[in-house]
Amino acid sequence: MRVNEHCCDMMTTNLAGGETAILFVPKFREYGIRVLDGGSGFIAIEHCPWCGKSLPSALRHVWFKEIESRGFEVGDEAIPTEFLSDAWWRARPQQ
Repeated sequence: MRVNEHCCDMMTTNLAGGETAILFVPKFREYGIRVLDGGSGFIAIEHCPWCGKSLPSALRHVWFKEIESRGFEVGDEAIPTEFLSDAWWRARPQQ
């Protein structure tokens, strides 16, 4: 992660430490609270639990539209590498 990437030092520190239920999904630019049931589920959040600032909008729906517009389906091994990380949205104009 990049320095000062998130809304505040507490968010950055807690995400880096991995010891809280808060998570960041870079590929979709999503923040959430983990559901501690042994699975990978989480509840999306729109505000930082420490500073209260609005978090950037998630890009999950944009990601799906983008790969579909390129003729790919979820799980397709031919999806370009940049779509497997946050590289695809970081290279675009700010959203």
